[in-house]
This record gives sequence, structure tokens and C-alpha cells, in this order.
Amino acid sequence: MDSKYLNYTLEELLEDKQFVAWVLKGHKNKEWSSFINNHSEIQGRANRAREILHLLKDTYDILDEEDVLQMWQNIDQFNKLHKNKSRTIKIRKTFAAAASVLIIVSIGILGYSYLNNRNTEYQFTSSNIDDNQEDARLVLSDGEQIALKKEKSTIALNNDKELIIDNENTIDLSDKATSNTSKVQMNEVIVPFGRRSELMLADGTQVWLNAGSRLAFPTKFTNETREVYLQGEACFKVTKNEHQPFIVNANELGVKVLGTHFNVAAYPDDETIETVLVEGSVALTKKKSFGLVSKSIVLQPNQKATFDKDEKEIIVRDEPDADVYLAWTEGWFEFKKQSLEKVFTKLERYYDIHISVPEEFPSEEIITGKLDLKDSLAVVMEALSDVAKLDYTIVNNQVTIERKR
Repeated sequence: MDSKYLNYTLEELLEDKQFVAWVLKGHKNKEWSSFINNHSEIQGRANRAREILHLLKDTYDILDEEDVLQMWQNIDQFNKLHKNKSRTIKIRKTFAAAASVLIIVSIGILGYSYLNNRNTEYQFTSSNIDDNQEDARLVLSDGEQIALKKEKSTIALNNDKELIIDNENTIDLSDKATSNTSKVQMNEVIVPFGRRSELMLADGTQVWLNAGSRLAFPTKFTNETREVYLQGEACFKVTKNEHQPFIVNANELGVKVLGTHFNVAAYPDDETIETVLVEGSVALTKKKSFGLVSKSIVLQPNQKATFDKDEKEIIVRDEPDADVYLAWTEGWFEFKKQSLEKVFTKLERYYDIHISVPEEFPSEEIITGKLDLKDSLAVVMEALSDVAKLDYTIVNNQVTIERKR
């Protein structure tokens, strides 16, 4: 193997035809594996490049090495043509900038048919969470509904034959199989406001579902990708599988991963969809776009991507406190420099309440704090009143906010 590769940057590895052929096609596998294993100085860059290529594998499947090389050689020209759009995606000047261009070109020009042909139009059993539903519930693929009685219910798939609920009840799935093997059978977990749920999917992936959320998932992942559908907020800890990427379809945004730990907030009523990455890599793809208008980027750990539903733009920012966004899975609500309006919205979902705020109240005020969601609403509101300097009254599920006297 040529020693020139020892000095190759990450971008140069991704541009190299022989390297791409090895990763995607297995060409000269023994030579490449031996070369990288014997040269520790290139292992980090090579592994990172392989991760990016595998993350985009579904796109590359419709290309040959010449196509891939040509796309990378056109990166500079592409950047010049679209430099006026650079302000919309603020991303660090590392490999991610080049990777995002590759994703845009490959998906926008050559991979659109792949995205367009995927079944991304899954319809949930109903359009909205039932406000009168007290318990979370599991809806099986045949329509059977099972109530999840606990405030924080758990569901685990034991291969594709059994569902175990709250470590107590076992649901036999063997009679739920369909003769139509070409159609993936989806189950749903629906979590009303004021509840939470945890799932263990068939591949070992852990999912935490927040209040007012729902997730559709198959009993078994049988396709080239592992796809689930999210409405609301969920935290995912994905079991790594380079040959079967994991895709979260969240309204207009697709989040594609190999193995990672991240949080997605995609409530229908929110103006944005937020993805926060703690570990690993994810590729974000805006759906239902044509040609180069389609934007995809690779998110790095401790970054947050915000997709504006109106502007149809994805903005990426560094997020050094990424763990804060996962605190709810442990029963905590941490907020750093968030507006009171956003805090109120989250509390409404957590406790299934309605908060009334007078028009003159400074809801845009920024606050920082931490609330224990295991406490009662009264205790949480008392703590919030000290942080935000506000008065409140609670009547049933109605909270009225006033300025501090």
C-alpha cells in the first residue's frame, strides 16, 4: 500500500477512489486492513472517513467510484455557486463542511429517487394525541390496544415473538404475523401529556418517549434500514450496525444514524424540530425537496440542529451542554438560557396542564435552572417562582401566572 496515505487528511481520504472502493466495495480488503492496522497515525482519520461513508451508504449504492470521486472534485465549484447560502448553516470548518456538500450533491442530484421511493408517509392511527386519554397505550399492528398503566411505563421486545410490558405482562406476537411479508407491520406507542415511556426495540436500541409523544416501530427490522416514525420528543441510544442504518422520520426531517446517542424534539405545535447529538454521528435530511434544494448535514457530538418549519432551513450550532437536553429521561428538567415561554410549554406537556400568561407578562425573559419532575406540580411551580420572580395560582389543571408582587 502506498505510504502517501499516511499524510492524507480526512477530506483527501474521502476523495480517494481506491479508499472509497475499499470501504464501499471491499476492494483489496486485506491490503487496506493490514496497512491501517499497522499505522496508528492514520487509524483515527481512516475510521472517521469509513464512518462517514457508511453513514451515506444508501446513497452510494446507486453510484460507482467514479461518480463519488467526481462529486468530491466539484466541491469547490459547488461552494462558490452557493456561498450566499452559507450563513444559513453555521458549521465548524472541519470535515463536516465537506461532508455536508457531498450529501447535498449525492442526495439532491443522484439520490433523490431513493428518498422519494422510501415509505416516509407513514400515517399514525390518529392525527392528534387524545387529551382525554389518561394512560399511555400500545397499539399493535393488528389494531389491538393495550393500556400502559404506570406513569413511566416500559416496553421490551424479546426477539420478534414477545412484547414484555413493565417487566410483568407478556404479549404473544406469534399470531400477529401477516402473510403479506412485503409489508412492514408497525406498532405504535402513544404517550399522553403527563406520562413518559421507555422502549427496547428489536435491535437493542433504547428509546425514551417524552410526554405528548408517539413512536411507530416494527416488531422486527427486516429491511436495509431500521426505520421508526416519531411525533413529539424522544431520546435514542442506537445499537450500532454499519450495514443497517437507523432512521428516525420526524415530520419533515429525517435523522439517519449508525450507532449513537441523541435527542429529537418534533412536536407538531412547535415551530422547529430540534436534534441534539451527544455521541456518534447523525445525518440530517430535509424531506420533500427537489434537487440541490434538499439539504443534508452531518452533525457532530455536542451540536444542536434546529430545523425551521416555515423557513425550511437547518441551522447547526455548537451545544456544549448537550446532556441538558437528555436530563428529562432521568426525571429532571434542566434549562439554560431558555425563555420562560419555552419553559411553560414544556411544563404543560410534562404535567398535562394549561398555563395562562397575561399579555403584559415578559414571557421572553431568559432564565436558567433545574426542576425535579418527580415532584408535584405545586412544588415545581414554587421552585420556578423563585427563579423567575413570578406569582401563580393552581386550580385543577389550570395554572395562572402573574408578575411578582
